[in-house]
Amino acid sequence: MFNFSELKSIHLEISTRCQASCPMCPRKYHGGVENPNLKIADWTIEEFKHIFTDDLLNQLDMIYFCGNFGDPIMNDDLIPMCQYIKDKAPNMQVRIHTNGGARSTKWWVDLYNSLNDNHLVYFGIDGLEDTNHIYRIGVNFDITIRNAQAFIDAGGKAEWVFIKFKHNEHQAEVAEQRSNDMGFQSFTVKNTTRFIGEKRYSVVDENGNSLYYLEPPSDNQVVLISTEQMKRSSEIINSSKISCYVQNLKEIYIDAHKNVFPCCFLASAPYHYQQKEEPTDPFRKMIYNFHYKVLSQYHNLVETLGGIENIHAMNKPIKDIISSTEWQTVWDHHWNVEKLYTCARVCGKTDTSKPKDQFVKRVKND
Repeated sequence: MFNFSELKSIHLEISTRCQASCPMCPRKYHGGVENPNLKIADWTIEEFKHIFTDDLLNQLDMIYFCGNFGDPIMNDDLIPMCQYIKDKAPNMQVRIHTNGGARSTKWWVDLYNSLNDNHLVYFGIDGLEDTNHIYRIGVNFDITIRNAQAFIDAGGKAEWVFIKFKHNEHQAEVAEQRSNDMGFQSFTVKNTTRFIGEKRYSVVDENGNSLYYLEPPSDNQVVLISTEQMKRSSEIINSSKISCYVQNLKEIYIDAHKNVFPCCFLASAPYHYQQKEEPTDPFRKMIYNFHYKVLSQYHNLVETLGGIENIHAMNKPIKDIISSTEWQTVWDHHWNVEKLYTCARVCGKTDTSKPKDQFVKRVKND
């Protein structure tokens, strides 16, 4: 892992709260059933100032407000945090990822005023009036567009991020034209990689009853994980070569509980929804067991790092956490000897001569 002096970027989750119930987000099981493992947490401006000292801010190139479970705009102190960055490090790159469906237009103007010139807000808008809510459950399209327009009209720099499904793929060109008309700086289309082992994904109500299905777009390039691949997952992972994305980027992740990890993928393990009873379906059973392997590795990793209190940013400065012997020495073992499933799945590559054996990676897309 890189030294503290090389650290250039920090990815932050400042809240686990969100008004949306996106079916493929682990906040809720398939959009409807509450995740009992998810704990509500928010950063305060006081905690932010405690962690982001002048020396740390002056060293960084970028701060990215996003995370695994929440939307940063749900944190009441986001604007004071951005203002603090603007005052202390006016050249800092600030990136914010949001569904944009909360707050007043005045709040969005105030957000723009708190940001320095080197900012970009990503709005996750997956369709138009008649489709955005199919995936972005709980998000009012008109409010999102109203807020985005207020931010842009105030001078804000924004990007429209469009996750493509079968139900909205026909609207991508129209959405892009609308983004141009509104003044978005860019428009990005993404394919989700969360159709794990199936060609459609159920959306359920609070009792687990199926409401409808999400399906990938017709041009989806994602290779679905097969039963055979799941059976051979340990073999595939052990043969993979891990090239850590955040090691190359010189980035760390701090979750909503203020725990420091290299990336959001490693940090998320204990908070994902997991069925209490082992599934009877063979494929689902393998996914279930895979999750527990990932969770076991997570706990072993935290123990090796000295326990969760030893990587808590309110207990120890970021510099001390990254510079510790545990942090500096543990990764080589977990990448090359006892490989972390999460690292291999997200940043691992297998023999390119056997593309069918590639264990499909997940990228953050919502």
